[in-house]
This record gives sequence, C-alpha cells and structure tokens, in this order.
Amino acid sequence: MAVGRVRVRSLARVGFSIGWAVSVLPALLASALIAWVLRGIWGTLDGWTPWSPWEPNTRIAGFTLPTPEFRPREALRVDGLYQALAPIGQHPLVGAALGTLVLTVLGGIVFALGLILAGWAYNLFARVTGGIEFELEPREPRHISSPGREARPTGARRERAAREAERFGEDETPLRW
Repeated sequence: MAVGRVRVRSLARVGFSIGWAVSVLPALLASALIAWVLRGIWGTLDGWTPWSPWEPNTRIAGFTLPTPEFRPREALRVDGLYQALAPIGQHPLVGAALGTLVLTVLGGIVFALGLILAGWAYNLFARVTGGIEFELEPREPRHISSPGREARPTGARRERAAREAERFGEDETPLRW
C-alpha cells in the first residue's frame, strides 16, 4: 500500500484543530501577562494628573495670581497612549480574554499553515517518488494471560460469557419494598 497524496483540506482542518488546542494555554498565559503589563502602564499614566504650584484663583495683595498648570501626559506626548490603553486598564480581564481568543486562533492558523506546507511538500515528493509504501500483514489475535495461567482460546471466552449471561440474567421475581 502506498500513500500517493494527502488532501490539503483535511490537513488544514486537522492542523487548525491541533494548533488551537496546543496554543490555548500559552495564549492564556501570554495575554494575561500582556494585560497585566498594559494595566500597569495605564495605571502609571493615570496617576500623572495635572499639577499647579497653588490653587486656582489665589489672590495675593488684591491680585489674582496666574495659575500655571503642568500636564505631564501632554508634556511627554503620551496622552494618546493613555487613551488607547484605557479599555484594558479599566477592564484587564476582558482584555486578557480577548487576547487569549486572538492568540489561540492565530496559533491554530499558524499550525494549519505549517501542516499545509508539509502536505504540499509531501505531495510533491509523492509525485516524484511514488509516495511512502507500507507493508500490511494480517496480525494474529493477541491473548492476554495472567502469570501462571495459559490464555484461553476465543471459543472458551464466548462460552464463559454465555454462562455469565445466564447466571446474571434478569430475574423475573417482583420486588418488595
């Protein structure tokens, strides 16, 4: 028997199934770590509130002092990053779940693509060489025996099963409660 070619469609299905199953745990760990780091960055940026040296509308000797205000996020130009990280910073579990989903699907696709490429390579190899040949031989049935006992033939097993069926068969006597 020779395997002349493999179907790429079945390789894609099997590859995606194996790929997502293999990548679900690493995806969960990676997305949880990424969500934790991004939440930490967002928390740091969230703590950078505008600062001024005195309260607004402070008066000294009848004059209102101008109120300079320092906004660190705007000064460092990270306000856009702060706003982009806000959904993950406020809901890290949702971010981790979505990250797990995306990374798991991506892992399945990558594994499927790898298996598809291997299938194409095998099909090309099989076209040139005729494929991988297998020799199949009928196998004798195995008899499992306990140490010190000989294996019983198949007919004896059937007879024993019939005796047990008679012995443990249904009892027609009515039940009393």
